[in-house]
Amino acid sequence: MSIYEDVAKPTTDAPVELFTELLGSVDVLSDRVVQQILSGEHAYLEAAISSEQLRRIVRLNVQALLETLVGVLDSLEAPRTAGRLKAEYGIPMASLLHAYRLAGLALWDEMINRSAATNSSESLLRVSSDVWGIIDRFSSAAAESYREVTDEKDRRDQQARSVMLLSLLDGTAIQRDANGILRGLGLSDRATYLVVVAELSGTGADPLPSIPARLRAAGIASTWAAWKGEHVGLLACETWSDTAAAAAAIASSAMTRVGASRPFTSMQDAPEALRQGRISLECVPPARVGVHSYGSAPLDTLLAGQPEYAAELRRDVLGPILASAEADSFIETLEAWFAAEGSTSEAGRILHCHRNTVGYRLGRIAELTGRSVSRPSDVAELFTAVRSVRLSGG
Repeated sequence: MSIYEDVAKPTTDAPVELFTELLGSVDVLSDRVVQQILSGEHAYLEAAISSEQLRRIVRLNVQALLETLVGVLDSLEAPRTAGRLKAEYGIPMASLLHAYRLAGLALWDEMINRSAATNSSESLLRVSSDVWGIIDRFSSAAAESYREVTDEKDRRDQQARSVMLLSLLDGTAIQRDANGILRGLGLSDRATYLVVVAELSGTGADPLPSIPARLRAAGIASTWAAWKGEHVGLLACETWSDTAAAAAAIASSAMTRVGASRPFTSMQDAPEALRQGRISLECVPPARVGVHSYGSAPLDTLLAGQPEYAAELRRDVLGPILASAEADSFIETLEAWFAAEGSTSEAGRILHCHRNTVGYRLGRIAELTGRSVSRPSDVAELFTAVRSVRLSGG
């Protein structure tokens, strides 16, 4: 049961006769409230809801409010109906709540006037908190139903947008329809595009928090969808140079691994861009946070794009090292030696050890793998195999 089901009953000294008398003036009170709403809330004038529909829903709520005050009703169906109807017509939530405030003020003014005429003002004031409490509960119930409708509408809209986006990315959209789909997604049909693929975290948290807003601030429109365990986006940049701003916004937002395609200008290239984005994501080692753009590291792209061959390369080149107890030390030594451009002294500084230690480890690597750092072809194989280890999460 909703918390709003617990509708307050009038207190024993409530002016029940006054509330009952007001029930006989529901039509007059409803007309008054409708006039105040229409004069005080332009949203109702601009909405497609008719004055007759508005009057009907106001009358239902005024009557339900008074019946609750009298104690003959224990239902919030009237405000829930109002919340649903106004959400469907796109009337803002603030206007919905303001309408309840206006209705409450109109009823209260009428109560004050009638109680003064019957010398029952003191009795009315004693239950004023009950009166306004019931009005607040009605407005809260209406707001709850309003949110349910808008949330469902948002879900349906997002589902429709996701279907449209995925039809572009998987190539199922007919080319002649692509421009219409782009416009339906709020994207220009004449732009430089990027496909971005972000890994969904195990916690379900947004891998790119607030990224649509950040991109908009840079003048870049985007649309996003969840697909096959990934968060996929299509970005529309006005110029080729705007892709750099897009990349910066993505990098500043990333909370997981993220891959970006090359820029492209035709939706015919969207499926290939999706493939590039997915490969680029794999160019960021597992459990790391970072962004990789397709083509920025060709060797990593090659390894990520051919995972089975990369695994075979690791086994063939580094199998004996990876099986040894000193695997981490050997891999780190190779990485430091590559970073030092072949200087054992600089590699020792990076590793915080003596250059002779570096030389000893390189000698052991040669013994285990049959590949020496003094031969360029062996160096190429060792470097590629080490990169494969890191990209695999080793």
